[in-house]
Amino acid sequence: MDLTLFLQLLLPGLTTGCVYALVAVGFVICANVSGVVNLAQGEFVMIGGMAASWLVTAGLPLPAAILIAMLVGAALGATQEKLTLAPVRHAPPFIQVTTTVGVAIVIRGFALVLFGTDPLTLPNFTGDGVFFVLGAVLPIQALWVWGTTAALLAATFGVLRYTDIGRAVRACSINLQAARLMGVDAERLRVIVFAVSGAVGALAGAVVTPIVLSSWDAGVSYGLKGFAGAIIGGFRSPLLAVAGGIGIGLVEAFGAGYISSGWKDFIVYGVLLGYLLIRGGVFRVGRAAFAAALTNPMR
Repeated sequence: MDLTLFLQLLLPGLTTGCVYALVAVGFVICANVSGVVNLAQGEFVMIGGMAASWLVTAGLPLPAAILIAMLVGAALGATQEKLTLAPVRHAPPFIQVTTTVGVAIVIRGFALVLFGTDPLTLPNFTGDGVFFVLGAVLPIQALWVWGTTAALLAATFGVLRYTDIGRAVRACSINLQAARLMGVDAERLRVIVFAVSGAVGALAGAVVTPIVLSSWDAGVSYGLKGFAGAIIGGFRSPLLAVAGGIGIGLVEAFGAGYISSGWKDFIVYGVLLGYLLIRGGVFRVGRAAFAAALTNPMR
């Protein structure tokens, strides 16, 4: 195996996998607090990249543009929870999920109207330099993606573990009714979680945009692959969701490099489908057949 080629695929795969990991964590935390799978999660990444790019083009300094993009993401997340999910809180689950799909379509439409169809980019945060790892070449911006992801994930796990808000989130994920009886304001907590999720997604979009262009429809890909990472995490464990998101990024990169870039999505979703069949279907049927054979050996 060519080590240089392997690293040239591994490290960019890790870069995109970091973004998928952040989206996957957003899926898991929002779902555990609200009980709803937020299929608009990927649009926060898209809007962060597009808004920051547009603001820089308009003349704002890069840090200010990123900060405003994060505020836009936070506002969208809070608005989504307050105006679209809260009114259907007691509706059947499929209506709540469909509502999040509608929000994603609306955000995508606004992005198309506001920013246009042309992909946008951002300047690299620390110049256009590259670095080498055993022959593999990567832009310096990849270090920003890795560092930002590591910092955000550390902050997320620290908040969940050591703060009152984090304990309230974990309490709601375990037993919502009991958490309310203990004084947790679940409605307010949902708004906070969606706002933070929107801000984090927007920051991820802004950080990765200098490497991959941002376009109005990019949220679909980020959302689906982050969703796949959350599924691998079982929608319960943020840590497994991180592993799932990074794994999806690596599968995508290796599939594009060793097989074909045109097949990368097929490979990603094929691996996910195989995982779901093995975990939820084949193993379960096999266990049932094995148990039946033990209890009724006479065939």
